[in-house]
Amino acid sequence: MNSLSSQNGSKLDKSSDRDKVEELLLEITEALAEIGVTVYDYQPESELLLHERVDKLIKKFSLLNNLSKNLNLSIPAEVLNCIEENINPELYNKDFLERTAAENQFLNGKSIAISKLSSSLRKNLHNSSSISL
Repeated sequence: MNSLSSQNGSKLDKSSDRDKVEELLLEITEALAEIGVTVYDYQPESELLLHERVDKLIKKFSLLNNLSKNLNLSIPAEVLNCIEENINPELYNKDFLERTAAENQFLNGKSIAISKLSSSLRKNLHNSSSISL
């Protein structure tokens, strides 16, 4: 019983680590946007602010690195390729779902055709066996 609860506890810990990573990634995105604004409107007086924001970003990256060590996420290579090629990964997901749906319809059609063939063969077999008798 304790081993089961500890297994469930570890699953909860993993999901909370994942949630923390997602939240931290959003914070990093915001921090990068803040740095971008600071750099765009750079004035000598804002140098201290820029250094503070960069330090804050470095700490977030360090925390992200520590949290990511606890996670074992598998990301399809195709998604990583999309990101490297500056293609929105959601387009990959959309295409993948559309291909899967089309293949599902094709296989469903095959299944229906096989069922009809099976039914027809049974009927013909039954008719031919009743004629023989």
